[in-house]
Amino acid sequence: MWNFGTINIRSGKETGEGSKLYMVAKEAARANLLICCLQEVRYRNTGKKLITLNTGEKYVFIWCGQKKRRDAGVGILIRECPDVTFDEPDFTNPRLMAMNIQVRGFKIRMVNVYSPTNCDGSENEKDAFYRMLKKSCNKENKHQKLVVVGDFNATTAISLDRNYFDGQQIINDLVCNDNGSRLKSVCRELRLCMSQTYFDQPKEKRYTWYSADGTTKKVLDYVLVEPFVQNYVVECGADESYDFDSDHRLVKTTLNTPTSKKARKHSKKQKNAAYTGKPDIRSLEREDIRKCFITSVSNELNNLANENDNRDVFLVKCLESAAQSTLPKIK
Repeated sequence: MWNFGTINIRSGKETGEGSKLYMVAKEAARANLLICCLQEVRYRNTGKKLITLNTGEKYVFIWCGQKKRRDAGVGILIRECPDVTFDEPDFTNPRLMAMNIQVRGFKIRMVNVYSPTNCDGSENEKDAFYRMLKKSCNKENKHQKLVVVGDFNATTAISLDRNYFDGQQIINDLVCNDNGSRLKSVCRELRLCMSQTYFDQPKEKRYTWYSADGTTKKVLDYVLVEPFVQNYVVECGADESYDFDSDHRLVKTTLNTPTSKKARKHSKKQKNAAYTGKPDIRSLEREDIRKCFITSVSNELNNLANENDNRDVFLVKCLESAAQSTLPKIK
């Protein structure tokens, strides 16, 4: 098993001779992270340096920031060990960094994200950012697996519950801002799973950001992976037991990836409980099933006419109930 994490550290304090980054690397080592993606590093230009801890562990720190202003900035900490090999970043921007990493033979394309905020970012700025994001997700070969992590500054109710969100199903979302809609659109287009939604955790352990007074809390940081990678994710969620001197929490992901080519080729895909007995929507192409479905929807509309839910919830309930009762299940 191996771990990677993502955290918005608020400031790398470049003028403090790297004391903040040393502390961050020390916490990453305490969390047993092979890779840690950082946002709001606030280092200028691009660069690379080696951080040696007093325990003897070494982390390579690669960053990209603004040319003159100490603003935004992203970076990646990678433990120096035989298990991990990596190339130089092939896509760099003060808000985006993408690089190819190989962990014990498992090839991934890691994309580190720091999205413009929902309030301060203009529509043009957001559009340009998400165009860059999609461009940075282009893999070099078919054997690479895509992993997108970081601070998306996105709010969506999907992240507050266990619902196995893979971007394909329709889930009623009553708490969603503009960045949240853009995030779900990326999941649909790139077919990415939101890893936090695959595990049963209390809401208090899902929040990744707390305000200074501790009253306002949100999920702003996300881990998005391909369905193939999700099969090997053992755990994913916010962990408050590590102190990065930030109002964000570390989002830690644990994977148990195959370590040999033979194991990767013949590994059995895990089946999630959410897909057990899922209605086969393609069966609606048959006229007889389609007629039964329409009749069932009409009956459900009449049966649930007195429900107090809003229109969106009401329609979703009717469609789900009709699908479960009339459509054949996927085998």
